[in-house]
Order: sequence, then C-alpha cells, then structure tokens
Amino acid sequence: MRDQSRTPFFDAVQSYIGKHRAGLHMPGHMSGQGIHPRLKEFWGENVFLSDLTEVEGLDYLHRPIGVVKEAQELAAEAYGAIESFFLVNGSTVGNQAMILSTCDPNDRVIVQRNSHRSMYGALILNELRPIYLEAEEDRLLQFQTFPSKKTFARVLRDHPEAKTVFVTNPNYFGISSDIDYYVQKAHATGRRILVDEAHGSHFHFHQDLPKSAVDAGADMVVQSTHKTLSGLTQTSMLHLGSRRVDKELVRATLTMLESSSPSYILMTALDVARMQMATNGHDLLQRAIDLAEDARRRINNIEGLFAPGRERAHTEAVYDVDLTKLTVHVSRLGLTGFQVEDILNRDYNVEIELSDLENILAFITIGTPREAVEILIKALEDISRKRHGKTSTIAPPPPIPNIPEMVLFPFEAYYAKRERVRMEDSVGRIIAELVTPYPPGIPITVPGEVMTHECVDYMVFMRDHGADLQGIIDKTARYVQVVRER
Repeated sequence: MRDQSRTPFFDAVQSYIGKHRAGLHMPGHMSGQGIHPRLKEFWGENVFLSDLTEVEGLDYLHRPIGVVKEAQELAAEAYGAIESFFLVNGSTVGNQAMILSTCDPNDRVIVQRNSHRSMYGALILNELRPIYLEAEEDRLLQFQTFPSKKTFARVLRDHPEAKTVFVTNPNYFGISSDIDYYVQKAHATGRRILVDEAHGSHFHFHQDLPKSAVDAGADMVVQSTHKTLSGLTQTSMLHLGSRRVDKELVRATLTMLESSSPSYILMTALDVARMQMATNGHDLLQRAIDLAEDARRRINNIEGLFAPGRERAHTEAVYDVDLTKLTVHVSRLGLTGFQVEDILNRDYNVEIELSDLENILAFITIGTPREAVEILIKALEDISRKRHGKTSTIAPPPPIPNIPEMVLFPFEAYYAKRERVRMEDSVGRIIAELVTPYPPGIPITVPGEVMTHECVDYMVFMRDHGADLQGIIDKTARYVQVVRER
C-alpha cells in the first residue's frame, strides 16, 4: 500500500513555484503579472502562480511519465481501480471516452434511456445504434430511477449482438440500483459494462453509502470529484475496473476529446482531493451523513414536508439511497419545487442544488457547514407556517412520457436536414433535438424519435412551471427542430 498522504503533483507544483523562474511561456498572464489588479486582488496570487503548463518537472496529462502518472496511480489504489485517469473536462468527457473506446461505429449498444446528455453525444459522435433500457419511476417523488432487474435481463437476452452496456448509477437524487446485479449479469453474458457514477465519487469511502460500481467490478466507471467531494468544478476521474478494455485506447480517446492544455489547477485539486479522502474520507463522510440524517428527521416533523431516507430502499424503483442527498418532497405545501426554490433563494438567501415539480434537493457534503443546514430548516419551517392550510392552485402534472418510437438512429436524425415547427405542431414528426428539462438533465425526446402528444404535454407543462428545456435551439422553448420531410 502506497503512502496515501502523499500529493506528488501538488508537491511538484509548489516546488516549481518556489524556484521563481524567469517565465517566457504560456499562459500569457505570466504567473499573474499580466492579470488586471481587480481580479488579482480578489483571487490572490497563488491561483495565478499555480496556473502552469507542461513545464519541466510537472509532467503532461496526456503522456504521463512522472508526477501525473504517480498521482493517478495513487488515485487508482485509493479507489480500488486497475488504473485511473484524471479528467479536466468533467464527467462528460469520461462518459464519451468510455463509449468511444469500447464501441465501433454502427455498433448496437445497450444504454439506459434516462442517461445524461453526454451519453447521447457519444452515440452521435460514433454513429452508434442504441437499444434503450427503460427506467422505473418513483411514483411518490415523481422521477425516474433505474431499470428493473427484469428489464435489464430481458434486454440483454433479446439483444445478443450488443456487446457493451452503459448505465447511470446513482441518479441525481442519490437513488442507487443493485449495481452488483447489473455487473454480474453483463459479465455473465460476455459484455462490458460502463457506469456513469458522476454522483457517487464518495461511495467507496464509507460503508453506509451505496456500493460503488468500481467495487462491484464494472469495467469502466466515471465519477465527478467536484460534485460530492472537494474537487474544483470540472474535475472528474475515469476508473478502469477490469482488463476487458484497452487502457491505451482509452488514453488515446481521452487525448482526442480533452483539451490539449489541461488545467494544472484542476489536476492539483484532484491530487489533493484523493489524498483527503484516502486519509480522512470515512470521518468526513460520517459527519456529512450525521448532518443529513439530523436534517431529515427534523424536516419530517414540519407540516407538509417529507424527506425520504433509507426506509424506502429495496423496492422496485429504489434499491439503495445516498444518505448525503437531502431530498424534500414539497407538493403538500401546494407549491412546486421550482416555487419553493425561488422562495428560498429570494426570501431566505438559501441556494439549493435543484428543484423539480415535486421536490427540492440539497447536497450535504464533506464541506457543508452546519449553519447552512440550520438556515434551510428554519426557512422550511417558516414557509410551511405561511402555506399551512392553503389550497394548491397547481394542476397535477402529466405523467412522465413513455419512450417514443425510434424510427431513425440518433446520429441519422442529428445530421439530417431540419426545419423549425411549433412544439404543438411537432406531434408525429421526427425530432432532431435532444430535449432535456433541467433539472435533472434527462432527455424527454432524443433525435430520431417520433414526437407524441404526451411528450408535448409534458414539455409544455414543465416549461410553463419553471423548468429549463435545454437542447432546444429556440430560446423560448416554443419551437423545436424536426427532420425535414421530403
């Protein structure tokens, strides 16, 4: 076991800065000398001194032979992976690299339908032919979770031609599947399994959290270090969990997709975040879990609110629960989650992670101060008092639409000639855009699918009640792009 208290990359950066070299290289601000004084005063000097490039002694992300290689090896050992790659373009580039490095153009590939849009980008880039795994719906909280075991087994049985499976685990709200079952079933049928574990970078470090896909033996796993740990925004890792994948092809694919000028600030943050979790992760996470559980208990005593926990685990739609994700069901207040988020922001100066029609979501991480949780709880108590007994004026939301019929593969529709039509007039047309309500970032329609009345009704309702329909070129979200008819 290596000394996980070491930070080889961070140490090398500090050492280089201490040499006070005469710099005649990128970046153009030259260690902060060219930065405007206002920004320099706000940020301080060290951030600019640390904004380095592949100078002597600092190695290079895309051809690591020194301190980057050592830092990544420490990460692999900390997470129990065969090899780990630092990512500076977020989990988006990790998801796309996993798919592009394991699938040939025109391959059939089994993918979870309610996946992040980065997965669909990979399908289009590599001209792949998806077979969709439909997720179960949590009918209480009104969002999708993961494919049932029955669905997973059936799709794998019916499509022996597909040799790669892509799943998302956990979802944004911390709901986790039986990842052991997925991995074992995929491997038993001779397939590779790739896991978008963007919201589970902390799982490995505490026994009371859901099982990490790395520990379950998945072939490749992507995690967002910045989402639930102390990495800076855009920092993620890609872990190799088996030798069923070509690690050099993975490296080459990352080199093709990622910036050729990776941020040394972000890489430093990854090195230190790994050290922090490897040496003290359990205790840090225990504090976060205790804080979240206390908040959950107190919120459940507030009239009109419900904060679900692990009591809902081991059902068809909820196998396990990340206790650090604080979901609060608010519909009994007669308000949407969007409205509660607005009230929290405007009247109480509280910024939560997201809201949807029925819920709000707060992240309780290793960095969450107790004071912030206290402010949230007091704000929710106040909102409840003001709303208690009032009748909702909100129409019930339409059901989450069924997956529309796919008549073209995503890449065929994406590259086809398009035209713009009113959303209400798009029924029966082949959609050419990835229409994705944010939050939570799961597509309602995918290029190549036939628009349905239920999809239009759902998107119009979401749009009119505060959701941001991303992926639509039209900024008003009243027009969509469809494949032009001949």
